[in-house]
Amino acid sequence: MKKTAFAIALATLGFSANAAVISFDAPLNLQVTEINQTLTLNKFDSSLGTLEAVTVEFFGQGVSGVTIQNTAAQDQNFRFSSVLDLLFTGPLTDTVSIELFNTNGFITIGSGSTVDLGQVDISESLSLNIAASSFASFIGSDLLSFQCESFVTNSQSGGGGNVIVTQNTQAGCGAK
Repeated sequence: MKKTAFAIALATLGFSANAAVISFDAPLNLQVTEINQTLTLNKFDSSLGTLEAVTVEFFGQGVSGVTIQNTAAQDQNFRFSSVLDLLFTGPLTDTVSIELFNTNGFITIGSGSTVDLGQVDISESLSLNIAASSFASFIGSDLLSFQCESFVTNSQSGGGGNVIVTQNTQAGCGAK
């Protein structure tokens, strides 16, 4: 399982010409969807120097498997796609989208047959540079908190209403 983290970084000590990188981690934890996870991290301690830059990288991971069963008396043409959106909210708001499945057009499923699209394990990330005018949210002795909520969206076409899609999905959120 991949560990992802949250980092606010790059503090310069007042007497030093070199910048130090300070990071805070919140591990990614896979759970059955839909999820609502809290990522809690320490803020930058201003006694360490001056905060010069903040970069936040949101991460997401989706693990999923899909089967499609044709219950019709004849072959059916069918297409399917599935996207996992991870909505991060808190001092920053953004979405990491992960395409889990896409048949890339129609597939034919025989009468009474089941097609297994397999298992996927996909990670995506999004990096955000924070404007200096917003640094105040990242400085202090208290905790910084982000929420991450998942939304799995499936799109299907064809099959005459005689296809059964079975999907099992886990997701996790983190930041670095």
